[in-house]
Amino acid sequence: MTLPHDLAAALAAGAGNRLSLPEYRQIELYSKRKTLAFAEAGGAPALPLAEVAGLCRAFLLLDAVLGPHSPDDERPASWQRYRDLPRAGATERLVAELYRLLRLVRIAAFHPRGEVGMRGGLVRIKAIAGAVVLTLEISLAGLGLLESAVAWYLGSLGQPYPDAYVEAMLAQYFYDIIAEMRAFSDEGRAPYQFRRTFAFNRHFRFDCDNPRTRQDDTALAIEIGAPYRDAARYPIDFFLLHGDALHIVPVEALSEGRLPLAELPRWRARLADGVTLPAAFRARFGHEAAAVNQPMT
Repeated sequence: MTLPHDLAAALAAGAGNRLSLPEYRQIELYSKRKTLAFAEAGGAPALPLAEVAGLCRAFLLLDAVLGPHSPDDERPASWQRYRDLPRAGATERLVAELYRLLRLVRIAAFHPRGEVGMRGGLVRIKAIAGAVVLTLEISLAGLGLLESAVAWYLGSLGQPYPDAYVEAMLAQYFYDIIAEMRAFSDEGRAPYQFRRTFAFNRHFRFDCDNPRTRQDDTALAIEIGAPYRDAARYPIDFFLLHGDALHIVPVEALSEGRLPLAELPRWRARLADGVTLPAAFRARFGHEAAAVNQPMT
């Protein structure tokens, strides 16, 4: 990664101390709604200034990392900028849609006729730009997910995770962001809908660097003990050497513990020599060296 990429990733990630706190999001299991009783808030609802500011920062950083605006470095209109973004693969298409959502927030936040408010538990963002009405109604949790998705993506640019892994993570973020939105409108009207290859646990991951594998003519099988076969409870990333390269394979990509050999190249780690992880990964894999002929206590 270049220095601008490093700076963007660090700024987007915010504070260095990341807390492992539960994430609370609403889910509607039935079409018939019930309204809970809430105490009246004192005064007008507080504006989500910190959240909106974080999204504006995320937009600026993502815009900078996505590269020059045009060959002669002239700045096109932001909608044209969105349309010009590369879409060669699913990851690039997802990044473009994240840019699109952030663009709306950035315009509304600083537009003379922009509005940002809270009503009914939703953040309501609106602006009239030319003849276009820009509208976004989303939960506070959705704003946090949008900023987090950008921060994770920017950080991934300097990580060894394969593109298939980045795609799976961003697809899950985008899926959850869409679920937190109640209204959206811009020049393209409805937000783009992606089809996830599989559900992916973005909340936490387990690293496994010593998986036991066996191979037949068509697939690579990973031995997973019975207590750890529930992928929802144990979302494991298997760091496995196969051939002359390291692969990072999430358990969600497996079917009954098996991965077709034809799909294995998609999970090859992005490493200069194919096998050596960055030094920062050392702290994630702690193994105490066994002391020969010494008691265990």
